[in-house]
Amino acid sequence: MTDTEKILEKLETLNQKMDDGFKNLSDRLEVMEIKQKMTHKKLNELSLDVKVMERDIRQDLARLNDETETLIAVMEAKGILPKVIND
Repeated sequence: MTDTEKILEKLETLNQKMDDGFKNLSDRLEVMEIKQKMTHKKLNELSLDVKVMERDIRQDLARLNDETETLIAVMEAKGILPKVIND
């Protein structure tokens, strides 16, 4: 085997190792892309859940305020609470 053939053989071995390494990196990158897409979807779902929860809380607070005002008005009408004069 000549020196040139030995060098070519070593280069082919090195090339195969690099191809294997790049294949491994490519596979890992593909897995990371899949995980990123799943995380993005979960984040979007979480964002929607938070917005729905915020809306529900605002509606509950409005209802509680209305009920509180009604209760105060009834108690003032029955003389249980003194009437508040608003300026």
